[in-house]
Amino acid sequence: MENVFKNFKPTGGKLLKIAYRVEGSKVAEFRLRGDFFMHPESALELLEDRVLSLELDKKFVQELNDFLSEQNVELFGFTVENLYEILTTGACS
Repeated sequence: MENVFKNFKPTGGKLLKIAYRVEGSKVAEFRLRGDFFMHPESALELLEDRVLSLELDKKFVQELNDFLSEQNVELFGFTVENLYEILTTGACS
């Protein structure tokens, strides 16, 4: 599958600029940019790397939320559920 570059704005959230490629049930490439906030800001690379290690299944949201909690990362302007929806459907509500 080719790389996908899209802009998304979750309801009540901030603009997300995402470049990704899904192969089978895994994300092969993932880059996230946009108008959102994350604390600490340095955690963006950790988030991107973690997404690459997860299966796109029903455990994705819980596993990524657990990881962010363990790393004391807070997201502002989007949720892990938004990322899952984007990566599995190519849309965002």
